Amino acid sequence: MNSSIFVILIEPQMGENIGATARAMSNFGYCNLHIVNPRDGWPNQKALEMATHGKFVIEQAEIFQDIESAISNINYLIATTANTRYLPKTVNSPSEIAHKIGQYVDSKHLMKIGLMFGRERSGLTNKEISFADEIVQIDTVKTNPSLNLAQSVCIIIYELSKINKLGSSKFNLMQKATQAELSYLIGHLENELDETNFFQLPEKKQGMMQNIRNIIMRMCLSSQDVGTLRGIIKAIKKNRNGN
Repeated sequence: MNSSIFVILIEPQMGENIGATARAMSNFGYCNLHIVNPRDGWPNQKALEMATHGKFVIEQAEIFQDIESAISNINYLIATTANTRYLPKTVNSPSEIAHKIGQYVDSKHLMKIGLMFGRERSGLTNKEISFADEIVQIDTVKTNPSLNLAQSVCIIIYELSKINKLGSSKFNLMQKATQAELSYLIGHLENELDETNFFQLPEKKQGMMQNIRNIIMRMCLSSQDVGTLRGIIKAIKKNRNGN
């Protein structure tokens, strides 16, 4: 079983879809399943029944109340969406993202890679997508673009399973910052921007912070980078206060 890949389901609506997802994961050797606020509660008997030989994935699945908790230990987060909504992120096909993941797994550090899937009816929100480093989009016909949740998971993890050297990198990468580290950085920056009255129009703050998050996510920061930037923010504050 591959321990570096995490499938993250955001507010899935049907236990059957969760179970079918677990079954597909077990077919290709993946076992880490994070679920955020399943609509019908947890544990879910329908999910367990649908999983068949993937029951162990359901039994060890972790349940979270919010997206931030579910992705906190993830280094490299990929969002799946049928509609890119003109977001400033790189959009990949399943095969393209599989090859990238094969390179992003550091030979010295076991990086945690998250594949994030949205609700059956509405997918992921713009805010949820803003947490991701990149987007993966499955090319379907325009007359019927929507795929079942488990089908989407199956297509992407099948492409991952074709990468023979998943776990060894073509080049040595510094360990990428976790989502928790990035959230601390963004929260730190937001607090300082509040103190300097950067958000002069309160109603625009949410959209501006979403844009700032997208900028930071595109930078692919390491843990050391995050520490340096937080140090810079602290130094600016200290100088501004005359201390």
